Amino acid sequence: MQQLYKLIDAIPESIQRKLIKKNISAGETILYKGEDVQHVYILTKGIVSVSNEFKNGQRYTFAQFGAPSFIGEVESLAEQPIYAATVQAITPCTTLSMSTSTFWHWLKSDTSFSLLMAQLVATKMYPTSNNNGTIKFMSGKQKLLHYLIDQYLPYDKNYFTLTKNHQQIADEIGVSIKTVSRCIQLLKSKGYIQIIHGKISITPAQIIILHKLVRL
Repeated sequence: MQQLYKLIDAIPESIQRKLIKKNISAGETILYKGEDVQHVYILTKGIVSVSNEFKNGQRYTFAQFGAPSFIGEVESLAEQPIYAATVQAITPCTTLSMSTSTFWHWLKSDTSFSLLMAQLVATKMYPTSNNNGTIKFMSGKQKLLHYLIDQYLPYDKNYFTLTKNHQQIADEIGVSIKTVSRCIQLLKSKGYIQIIHGKISITPAQIIILHKLVRL
């Protein structure tokens, strides 16, 4: 978002003095679900995932977003004591962290920042609100079909290959790895997908079939 880049470039000097820059490696966790809310982060470089972990050990990765963006601002604005989800770097990232008190001082002293923050939070939360009810009542097979269609990208071979393994897929669609494996085998047995070198592969003809299946 161009507005956010401009905002970062124009951070007041009083706020800049309190920011801490950190470079984060891919795979490193920025914050954990259940930790005390003490900081808000500005993601200035990279892509992160947002996930929830449950008592049964299952993990659900429900969002990904890239720079520029804020992390931890929702919990701070809601005045919640702990972070609601785990945020992990997918690619090498750079963040600027500030205490929650500094974040609130900035909000109260800069009207343009307050308005932009309201827009950013609304933009971040809308897809979750819009899709949550539909996704909750989908079967594992339906979730996998939608996921494969969303992941499908242009390719330079006769087929598209999904590089993610079964556990990563399970985490991202919120089902067990057993459900993912069972659904993949079912789709493969019917010729809707293929497995090449252990990875899911989809041809142009197969992606057409997958689109038809989600409408059934």
